Amino acid sequence: MKRTLAVLLIVLAACSGSSSNDAAVPASQLVILKPDGNIAVFDPATRILTDLTTDARDGRVYSQPTWSPDGRRVAVSVSAAPTQGPNLQAEGSAVRVAHQAQAAAGNAIHLIPTDSTSPTIIEIPFAAFYLYWAPDGTHLAFLGNDTTQGQLGVGIVEVSTGRAEVVDSGQPYYFAWSPESDRLLVHRANRELFFLSVDGTQQVVGPSPGGFTAPSWIGDTLMVGWDDGSGAATRLLSPDGSLLEAGVTYSDAIAFGLNPDQQRFAFIDVAAGTNPFNLGALVVASPSGNTTVAEETAAFFWDASGERLLYLTPEFEADAFALRWNVWDGTTSHNYESFLPTATVVQQYLQFFSQYANSLSFFSPDGSSFTFAGRIDGRGEGIWIQDVESGGLAERVGPGEFSSWAP
Repeated sequence: MKRTLAVLLIVLAACSGSSSNDAAVPASQLVILKPDGNIAVFDPATRILTDLTTDARDGRVYSQPTWSPDGRRVAVSVSAAPTQGPNLQAEGSAVRVAHQAQAAAGNAIHLIPTDSTSPTIIEIPFAAFYLYWAPDGTHLAFLGNDTTQGQLGVGIVEVSTGRAEVVDSGQPYYFAWSPESDRLLVHRANRELFFLSVDGTQQVVGPSPGGFTAPSWIGDTLMVGWDDGSGAATRLLSPDGSLLEAGVTYSDAIAFGLNPDQQRFAFIDVAAGTNPFNLGALVVASPSGNTTVAEETAAFFWDASGERLLYLTPEFEADAFALRWNVWDGTTSHNYESFLPTATVVQQYLQFFSQYANSLSFFSPDGSSFTFAGRIDGRGEGIWIQDVESGGLAERVGPGEFSSWAP
């Protein structure tokens, strides 16, 4: 199961929503990126796998399957670039199209209903490598390499009309939707912090946000990193952009995630040059003090209730390497089988985990299980479901490169 760290270095929460007709939406489905590059959904209760696409091929690359907040649709990035040749960063279902192929004609976002009705097809000017629904499902933000600007382009889709508009650019680019779905809190180019409305209007918050990745926005609580010259620290913002009290201090950079209760947050103080599979200690900060959950961490994700924290820890053995999922329940951590993640997970998700924590969930809606993709030594590879409460072995669902759970 173990491979060298060099191989892995080739190159990671949920939006909650409600439905007006809950009976029409299966209680808990997985979306799966299959080895052949197609997208499917799996219902653990019925054991039924339903294909959402069947035509993945050279020139039609599906990626970034992302659940809508109501669990009725899956947004998928569709690239018309070739899946073979020099314009790729990886092959097969782990394909990620290089910059010169991003603007190939035919790039689109498909909004695919899970009830087998026809998808909504939205043409976009460049291939999207990240999708993020607004909490109310009215808009969908996307990121991609905009060759006309020579940097990342940011677009917003108005779902009701199918209209997509490029509203900003910059690199790197991290953001969080407002609960009202009318604007984004943006951290751009490691030095700018502002609100971006769905029409592209900007409201500057400050010029010096400090070293962090994705902001968090839950309810009326907004969290960013900030350095005013006296030292870097997490800061809370009011919804109007006013700076509130400082939180924990950090050195070079920090990755953090607000708990849904808005009273606690998890964070990793990330030193410069840190191994991407061992970013540092995972700490939960609360009004009563800080709790160190793990000394070595690669990524972390809260469940929808905020009662459980899912996190990855590395296992190094000479030049061999594996990862292990763990769940902290507020007092105790429970660890599960070690595994080797798929290339898709390593390349596209792990290194950007704090941004993906804003837009998807590996936890089931009730927090009792989580899903992951990879290979477990002696047991196979593919998509797995781990029951948190029983603590038994993970159950293999079938082949696949990536999976996440519907809200």
